[in-house]
Amino acid sequence: MLAGLLFDSSYHRSTPDAVYVQGTVVGFERPHPRQVYPIFEFTDEDGHPHHVVNSSQQAITRFSTGDAVSIAYSRLDPQRARIDTLWFNHRWVMAGFFVALTLVVGALTRGDSESN
Repeated sequence: MLAGLLFDSSYHRSTPDAVYVQGTVVGFERPHPRQVYPIFEFTDEDGHPHHVVNSSQQAITRFSTGDAVSIAYSRLDPQRARIDTLWFNHRWVMAGFFVALTLVVGALTRGDSESN
């Protein structure tokens, strides 16, 4: 539950009053060799174009230049935008998975220690 609350809190802080649109990956920012931040463009609901560096580095999902991506941006500040990945869309499922995995590992570890 705590993991789900932390993920959800982070999600809401990153893009308050979120609006969802389609965008395009136009490049990458690489501040260090192992850090890759996708750069994307989108047009907000008022028709204004935006060019944004994704706030979190590319880790689980790999993007290529030209990829169409779902964007969530803050209606209050369109520069507060992010690529809306599986991680954000299913944050409660991901948190539940981590909880379930922890319970299974804990039960297996406990079972091993009782059999010895």
